[in-house]
Amino acid sequence: MGIFDFILGKKRKEQEQLRLEEEARKRKLEQERRERERRLAENQRKEQERKVLEKSESIQPFTFASTCHQRYENNVPVKGLQECKRTISVVKNTSGCPGYKLQPGIGYIVKIYNDDLGKPNMSDKPMKVVRKTSDMVELRGFPIEALSPFGWQEVDYSDYGFVVYYKNRKVEKCVLYMYDRDIRIEYKVNSNLSKENATAELSEETTETEKFVQEALSQLSAGNDGDAVYHPLYKAWRSFQNNPEQLKHIKDFGKYGMGLMIFLSYGTVSDIDAHQQIASVSYLFLSKAIQKSPQDINLYKNRLILMISNYEAFEYTVSSVVNKDEDFMFMNLNQFKARDAMYKMEFADLLRSPLLLSISILQQKYVDLRDKIAQGFFGSDQNNTTIRDRGGVLHQEILHYLENKVIKERDIEF
Repeated sequence: MGIFDFILGKKRKEQEQLRLEEEARKRKLEQERRERERRLAENQRKEQERKVLEKSESIQPFTFASTCHQRYENNVPVKGLQECKRTISVVKNTSGCPGYKLQPGIGYIVKIYNDDLGKPNMSDKPMKVVRKTSDMVELRGFPIEALSPFGWQEVDYSDYGFVVYYKNRKVEKCVLYMYDRDIRIEYKVNSNLSKENATAELSEETTETEKFVQEALSQLSAGNDGDAVYHPLYKAWRSFQNNPEQLKHIKDFGKYGMGLMIFLSYGTVSDIDAHQQIASVSYLFLSKAIQKSPQDINLYKNRLILMISNYEAFEYTVSSVVNKDEDFMFMNLNQFKARDAMYKMEFADLLRSPLLLSISILQQKYVDLRDKIAQGFFGSDQNNTTIRDRGGVLHQEILHYLENKVIKERDIEF
């Protein structure tokens, strides 16, 4: 073999080697491409399965305003249907839950809020979806670490369950289960709540709302307080909300107005519109009682305490009367006109009897208003007599407005 044959043979081997290496590289690239496609297909399959699983184990977060609930023990209804408002919420766990060692993204948080007392009805409960149909979703608690007075302790919340029932894709009813005690509480909306009294016989019978006030005042007279007084008053409010027609048939104006005033004194009504509604109806009946018995000093005392204690809410009602003809350009002055009107109404009542000034809050209010008048707060031409007289006229105007709105038109929206 010559030198050229040797060189040529070596070159062929090198070319063959390069060809084999290129084929190997191409095979590797092809294998890598197929592996990528396989992994992509696998990930897509897993993602689809995850979405299907997530859908089967998910619930659309919601808030449900319940107007009544029924408690069952050992499958037997107890305590009767409770007509009171509870707000139920199911929210997605996006950031954990205070009081628990709970990772974000795990399950949901079930909340039940007591609108009577203005606070939660139970501690928030982390739960997971365990069953789902077209018209029902069932959630169940699970073992979790919770913060206690003794530090972090594991608790088994699988004793708690929560079932949501749907009708036409809307929440119809929620049921809280306490399996270890064989207790369930059904929360729902009673659309016919308290409307059975809207009949012609209302004028001959004591209305439901007034009966609740009578019950509360009876408890108060017996030396009881707290829930024994609060709950009947709350029911009285809800009753006339559901059936304003009852307000046309109140018999004892003074006691009914006082009952609503006492209800507001608990401080549980945070919504300003609801607060204004109750204060206005209370004022209406206290004023009607004064119109009927103008010598009863206790009625003036209650009306004064109502106005002073619920100043912000009731000022909106006064503003509706004293500013009804004001031009839009003078809107910023409206609040001062309503404020001054309330001052004058309070002063008119304070002058009804020296006995009223024996009550500390009323004595302080009298001194403050007397000094305002002396310093020309209402104008240099105003004095005790003109302020008193104007206050009396304003009381009549507010009463006339509320009688038309609430009694005649049955409009209790404020």
